[in-house]
Amino acid sequence: MTVTSQTLRTDPLRNFKFRVLINPQDAELEDLADGLDNLGFAQMSGIAVTNEVIPYREGGMNTHPHKMVGQSDFAPVSLARGMFANQSQLFKWQQFIHAWQGGILEKGSSGNGSQHSNLDGSDYRCTVTVKVFDHPVTSSNYVYDQDPSSEAKADLPLRLMIKLYNAWPGSYSVSDLNAGDNGLLIQQLQLHHEGFTVLWEGDDDFEGDGAVANVNYGPA
Repeated sequence: MTVTSQTLRTDPLRNFKFRVLINPQDAELEDLADGLDNLGFAQMSGIAVTNEVIPYREGGMNTHPHKMVGQSDFAPVSLARGMFANQSQLFKWQQFIHAWQGGILEKGSSGNGSQHSNLDGSDYRCTVTVKVFDHPVTSSNYVYDQDPSSEAKADLPLRLMIKLYNAWPGSYSVSDLNAGDNGLLIQQLQLHHEGFTVLWEGDDDFEGDGAVANVNYGPA
């Protein structure tokens, strides 16, 4: 007897089946950190927006102030993944942001040991796409132990997408070394960005193959 599982419409999405794609906006960064758009992450947190409140008082109304909406502030997003001896893309992205002056590299310094050439028009910002997939998966050809960075893509049912615009490294850190421990080396990256949008299944801009058609919500 074949036992299958089914996800009900009333079931919330699970928080452990996701993929983060970091897409450089500049060809030089793409060449320097080759594979940046094909990494796997263990944790992601900090997707939040806070709207500023501007209170003002009206003459003759002494009970409470009126409140207007001000600017929106987007919190930093934190990413964590294990350190691999042959995957240096996150640190190279961190290096790349020191090779510019004023945001656009013209005759920028090669600070922090950066070795790439200083070409005009370099941009350290990236677009980050987060794909959240359904669980459980009942497809017979799905392999559960597949490497997230493998070229063979699993046929996963996509349910939600989050896009971060103009993201760049705010901090990069490596977990502690300890000769008396038995843990893993973890690298953490904190991203600053200029806004995000959430694409829900059924939205006009949401496509099941992971593509986003004519999204115009974030900064140009």
